[in-house]
Amino acid sequence: MGMEMEEKQGKIWSDEQKRSEEADLENEVDEITALKNELEKSKEENQKHYDLYLRSLAELENFKKRAARDKEEYSKFALLPLIQKLLSVIDDLERALAQFNNSKDLEGLSKGVEMITRSLQEIIKNEGVEPIEALGQAFDPQYHQPLIVEDSDEHPENTIIEEFQTGYVLHDRVIRPSLVKVSK
Repeated sequence: MGMEMEEKQGKIWSDEQKRSEEADLENEVDEITALKNELEKSKEENQKHYDLYLRSLAELENFKKRAARDKEEYSKFALLPLIQKLLSVIDDLERALAQFNNSKDLEGLSKGVEMITRSLQEIIKNEGVEPIEALGQAFDPQYHQPLIVEDSDEHPENTIIEEFQTGYVLHDRVIRPSLVKVSK
């Protein structure tokens, strides 16, 4: 009877062990299934993020292209308002020449060209262009370009005694220096 009991007890242990192993196996399968589901969700989320990344990259490229196009368009037509103002000056010059050809009036032509010159000066002044004051000023290489240096007893050294061509600044930047004669 002792042996029979031991065999029964061994069988009970073995049944319990099997049930425990089966439960462990089921838990592992459940855990693997859960991990697979989680992995699948992560893959889907990763794909969504990748798609968003690609879409954002494409949008950035489109933005760059659009900005380059806009910049090119702006550059092409940035001077349009100034050109429109200058067209009226060209019209005035053409009228003055036509009037001169009809009447040969030099005084009238001179007055007309003088008016047109003032008109042009006003246009560029409104655009921020200012003439550089040179005559009688101290020589400044930033604003003046000397063509001639001449000995002079009546002017201090490095004084501009003659201006050959007017210089201009645009918003405090020299766009053309004055061509001058400087005393030595």
